[in-house]
Amino acid sequence: MNLRIERLDRQSVAGFSCGNEQLDEWLIVHASTATGHGTRTYLLVDPSDRVVGYFAIAPHLLSRGAAPRQLARGAPSNIPAVLLAKLALDSTLHGQGIGAELLVNALTTIVSAARDVGGRLVIVDAIDDGARAFYERHDFHPLPRAPHRLVMRMSTAARALGIDWP
Repeated sequence: MNLRIERLDRQSVAGFSCGNEQLDEWLIVHASTATGHGTRTYLLVDPSDRVVGYFAIAPHLLSRGAAPRQLARGAPSNIPAVLLAKLALDSTLHGQGIGAELLVNALTTIVSAARDVGGRLVIVDAIDDGARAFYERHDFHPLPRAPHRLVMRMSTAARALGIDWP
């Protein structure tokens, strides 16, 4: 399947359905507004220009007190990060490995930006246990006091993607 990534602009997202109403509603109702507040949304688009997935990212800070000891050691009181705020795939494409490819695209975008502006971590808030398991399979680790908030070192993501860091 020939899919491409586009930044959210004026594309029609009205028919998007990933199987989770919160994620569908966020894209359809809130994504455009979120762009004005610092979030960037990227769409996965098929050859017929249908939106079949998306991810959203935003700058973020993680309190050193919330971080695992090995991440907190030597870190500032607020650790610079990028939040992978949303990631969703059309329900017709589940189970084909396309979600993992979408995550790779998201991490590539995040690491590329972080090489220019900085950042030590990638953070994601898993929407449910299935999402948590998905992120854990891709080297994210849950925070000790927030098991659905997961982190990955930016350097780990860069290494996995074959991107020089920093």
